[in-house]
This record gives sequence, structure tokens and C-alpha cells, in this order.
Amino acid sequence: RDGDVLIPQGCDATDFLKSPTVFFNHDYNLPVGKCTAIKRSPTQLEATTVFASRPQNHNGDWLPDTLLSLFQQGVIHGFSVGFAPIEGRKPTVKDKQLFGDQVNHVYSKWKLLEYSVAPLPANQDALALAVSKGIVSADAVQPYWPNLNIKKSKVMIVVPALPTQQRITQSTRKHLARLRGQLYLD
Repeated sequence: RDGDVLIPQGCDATDFLKSPTVFFNHDYNLPVGKCTAIKRSPTQLEATTVFASRPQNHNGDWLPDTLLSLFQQGVIHGFSVGFAPIEGRKPTVKDKQLFGDQVNHVYSKWKLLEYSVAPLPANQDALALAVSKGIVSADAVQPYWPNLNIKKSKVMIVVPALPTQQRITQSTRKHLARLRGQLYLD
């Protein structure tokens, strides 16, 4: 939708992998899981996402369970990334042929800051492809998240869009209003 293209081979995930939390809709107050691996190919990033299971003493709905179920049912399948551009350019004729006429900017180098489950991602091509689902053993999870039973889903993340300055400002205002207990209307 935003017309920005991220080249997967240009992704720097070094800092992200130091604290690889996965969020819901880029809301840093709603962590839902953890990324345990990222693989690159010329056309996509493949990220393994482990959804957190409900703590024994938690009553009520558990968002990670709900999201995993919605993925398994095919109701939602979107992911979106937050990133910082490092190197970019206006699209060339070849870029427009490859990615379509709607391309506004191509980022050949970028830093992955986070990625989120996003039922309505800015880039409709940023889809999650379920490769493996279900419960993994505690032994398999131990290196990644000690003392938790985790639900696992492997997903593909493909070329997400860059938030515009207007969207960043709007998101900041919305977050500040929420912190103040106010309602923010777009």
C-alpha cells in the first residue's frame, strides 16, 4: 500500500536477534512471542515465530493462543516489520517492472527493528505461510525460552512497507493518548 520495497538480502537483523520479541500490530505493550530464527533468500525472509503459551496462573483470554488459532484456521496470515532504512533509492524502470508501478522507494539496505502479527499489514504481500504448527516439546524449546511451554509456527515475511512520517506521528499521538487514558480518533 505504501509503495516501498525492502530487498531481503539487505536486511541487518543483528540487533533484532539480541531481543527478538514479536508483537501484535506493532504495539510494544502486546508481546505475543519470540523469533527463534531468520533465514534469507533473494525474495523473502523466513522467520520462525514461537508464540508464548498461557502461564498457569493467567485467567482470561490469552492473545498468543488466539492469534495462533487464527493463523491455523487461515483467518489471519499477515505480518509487518518495523525497520530503519540504511540505503535506498527511487525506483528504476527495472524496479517498476519487477515490483509494479506503485513502487515509490526501494531499500537495498535496512535494519530490522521488530516484526509484528498484523491482520491488516501495510503491504498485502507480507504474508505468513504456515510451515509447521502445534506444540513443541519442552526440550526443543529450552534453548530459546527456558521454563515455558511454547506453541510454534514458522512463517514467511516478505517485503513490508516503511511507515511514513505522518503514520509515525499519528501512532505516537495515539500511544500518548492511550497512556493518558484518553481516546484518540483518527
